[in-house]
Amino acid sequence: MITLHITGDSGFDAEVVVKPRHFLLFERATGVKFSDFEAGVSMATLYQLAHLVMKIQHAADTPAKLVEFEETFDVLPVGEEEPPGPTPAAP
Repeated sequence: MITLHITGDSGFDAEVVVKPRHFLLFERATGVKFSDFEAGVSMATLYQLAHLVMKIQHAADTPAKLVEFEETFDVLPVGEEEPPGPTPAAP
């Protein structure tokens, strides 16, 4: 799944995990498919997803309207670390 680092002007700072059920709700609400995320999506789409997940997981900290969320929060995807490659054989 996707992990988002979300910070807000109010001091909110957390990593939020987007779970399969969140993608399902997001897909139904917007028509943007999960597979579109692998190809890359716009920041506007990423903020829409973050807003939906924040309203579910941190309702008290999240503005009801997307435009207010966009004006007061920063959203960045957290990159996954590459798995270590095979260790070269000793000479």
